[in-house]
Amino acid sequence: MPACDELSRRNDEPSGGYHDRFCVGRTKGCIVTKVTATTVPDESALKPTLADADFYDAYEAPLNTAMLSPTEIFLRASRSTPRWVDDLMAIRNHIVRLFGLKDVGALKVAAKAPDAYEVGDRLGIFSIFGKTEKELLLGIDDRHLDVRVSVLKSQRNGLPHYVVSTVVHVHNLLGRVYMAPVGRIHPFVVRSMMGRAEV
Repeated sequence: MPACDELSRRNDEPSGGYHDRFCVGRTKGCIVTKVTATTVPDESALKPTLADADFYDAYEAPLNTAMLSPTEIFLRASRSTPRWVDDLMAIRNHIVRLFGLKDVGALKVAAKAPDAYEVGDRLGIFSIFGKTEKELLLGIDDRHLDVRVSVLKSQRNGLPHYVVSTVVHVHNLLGRVYMAPVGRIHPFVVRSMMGRAEV
């Protein structure tokens, strides 16, 4: 399957909109999904945790299949993980093992029915901390930092869309050192996965 891996800024979007183009072998060529930086939604379970957070961001994209659950959205996005992200995760896991931190594995998720996942289950590199019809709350707790990720279905201008929010609480110097490069790379990873996701 030919792919367009380049993430590019739209010239007509000074506010910071991004899109990621990927070819899916159709006669019309590449599908373009617009991914835009936004704020953590007020209705998200993560909103109250922002006050003392060390890092947070949020990105939104259109939801073409409104009936998809947040879990299915995440599964489709994880299946769209670019190769370069998998390579970065492998390097990350090798390095953190040297410091006694968790090897969380790869972002891609093994095949399983979306409805089969429950709170407490493992979903890719994350554990499920919460699950409703509108929001999936994922997370990783480690001794250097805690991460929470929300996949929230919502509406914008009467049209369905979804927001992926990330919040990090750092515990120590190791966590701050870890987040120095990760905080810069993270937006590109999220935008690329959301841009490729067939949702």
